[in-house]
Amino acid sequence: MPYSPPAQVRRFGLAVLLGTAVAGCSTTATTPSSNAQLGTSSTESVRRSEMLSRGLGNVSNHHDPSPGWIAPDARKKKKALIYWGSYDSSTIDIFSAKGTNPPEKGQITTGLSNPERLFVDKSLNIYATNGNNTITAYKRGATSPFLTISDGVNDPTGLTVDAEGTVYCANVGNSTITEYPKGKTAPSLTISGIGGEYLTVDKSDNLYVSDLSSVYKFAPGSTTGTNLGLNVGSPWAMAVDSSGNLIVLDFNSSTVDVIPPGQTQPSKKVQVTAGSPFGLTLNKSENAIYVSVEAGGGFIVQRLDYPNGTTLTNKISGTSYGDWPIAVSPDTVL
Repeated sequence: MPYSPPAQVRRFGLAVLLGTAVAGCSTTATTPSSNAQLGTSSTESVRRSEMLSRGLGNVSNHHDPSPGWIAPDARKKKKALIYWGSYDSSTIDIFSAKGTNPPEKGQITTGLSNPERLFVDKSLNIYATNGNNTITAYKRGATSPFLTISDGVNDPTGLTVDAEGTVYCANVGNSTITEYPKGKTAPSLTISGIGGEYLTVDKSDNLYVSDLSSVYKFAPGSTTGTNLGLNVGSPWAMAVDSSGNLIVLDFNSSTVDVIPPGQTQPSKKVQVTAGSPFGLTLNKSENAIYVSVEAGGGFIVQRLDYPNGTTLTNKISGTSYGDWPIAVSPDTVL
């Protein structure tokens, strides 16, 4: 049922239209006004208060703002890394992807302001959307941004980057999605009327947009999207593998759902074992999915072997580092 968050609660995560059935047939959003109806509730209700409404409590973080640092071995391009952002502390903490509860390998602070989403492109640059209406990008091993985008950025959340380096940003402040060619700071395309929250692209550069109740697909260069009619109660973070399977985090059921191309029903659902899931990322080798999970007052990272895993296991726990933004180095960039 609809939830009106307290004004003082920072935004994140109210799954809109909870319990609303998703149509089995795809429908096409043909005009900006029809798209606006798809995402209207997202702009005002995508708030961080979902945790509070479920009695999960506030998130704390032990880091104080300070100059960033990167360990020498974490600068190496062949080293697999996990990037875990903290909205509260405006930091990105960096960990090795090897082992369980690996030591911290670095931290980025400069240019960050309540980071909402993260993504690592094929060149190993890490991007963050920030609460001060910017997108910042960092070279591997650097702690200061080499690129800052503000033109067209309005209360940004969802973020992804395709194989050509095009940056896609969801702006819940004005229900738009803006696209930026590699290295550019002005948008080349704006999709209006959809309150996107999570984004991903496939190998054909089709853009997938979740507004927390439905997933829409946009062909390259198109401003008209199609509702995929997925049977997923509350689709949040997404990824697409090289075979075209759409991997969706269903917040309502706390599951990772795998949906084959052209289908609306998940072929596989794997339960998150610790609590309420928020973020999801698939690594480039497509052998692991990482999920950020709120687990009893603090966040942890869980790992799922892909595609054959049946249980998520704790990867980083017993800490107070990050919140929901999570990425790996690199993410799947098709």
